[in-house]
Amino acid sequence: MQAAVHTVLDEGRQVLYLDTESGGASELRLYTLASALGVPEADIPSVVSRITIFKAYDLGDQHRIITEDWGEITQTGEVGMFAVDSVAWHYHQRVMNTPSEMVGAVARELLGRLEMETKTLLKYAEKTGASIIYTSWSASKAKKAFEEHQRRELEKAARKGFVDTRDLDVVLGTYGEDYIGGRFIGYMAKVIARIWRLQGDLRFFVIEAHREKRDNIGIYMRVSEKGLHPVDGAKPVPVESEMRRRLIAEEEKAVEADAAEVERRLKHPPGSGAAVEKSRRPRSGARQS
Repeated sequence: MQAAVHTVLDEGRQVLYLDTESGGASELRLYTLASALGVPEADIPSVVSRITIFKAYDLGDQHRIITEDWGEITQTGEVGMFAVDSVAWHYHQRVMNTPSEMVGAVARELLGRLEMETKTLLKYAEKTGASIIYTSWSASKAKKAFEEHQRRELEKAARKGFVDTRDLDVVLGTYGEDYIGGRFIGYMAKVIARIWRLQGDLRFFVIEAHREKRDNIGIYMRVSEKGLHPVDGAKPVPVESEMRRRLIAEEEKAVEADAAEVERRLKHPPGSGAAVEKSRRPRSGARQS
């Protein structure tokens, strides 16, 4: 949504935004974003009006909006960005509600449909010079629910004497990658960014793959009314270096805690006179016989 507002402000072109996640996008949030980014109040309605939010309540809606509705708009309007938020929601819901004997075939069909939608958007972008933003889920977010679902289905299948896990990658929608959409989307993307949720509003934003710049560079960011922005003083760092720094820091904390515990035990070993004497002292205000 932040990128949508910037597309209108910086390029003056419209944005087509597909919301699949039950009201995740709203005009109210666009208003607050535009206001926080410094757009004069009188100009905000004009900015927001150039961001059209489409709601997809199922996979049929999603497919029709991308392949038909957006195609018509692209012919008549100057589009600067297409956003699909997210490609994972309806995929996951459909797979979770499919009988176990059909889940592999359905998952392959859904990934094929997602590939078609992606190729269609790339054609639009080639004509208009627009950007395309997909959001997806890390498979780990869907994994817990899916594993529980799969466990129940495998138990049912096992009672019938049949178990087949060959389609696990397809069913998860990963195809060798750990996000739903898998290898095809990863291959087609010019930039893959990953946002790790930390404490509160803190995030670690990582450029995982980039066709023109160095990969695996991260920066600490915060989520605020202005959207996602770097923490004050934060600088881009190689992810490997930052992981090493954090691991060393955690290890140092653990060593310090262990040393403090050893020192405490040496000063007051169990059953020592000091400990016994301390335990025999009357509490403040207590009568002593």
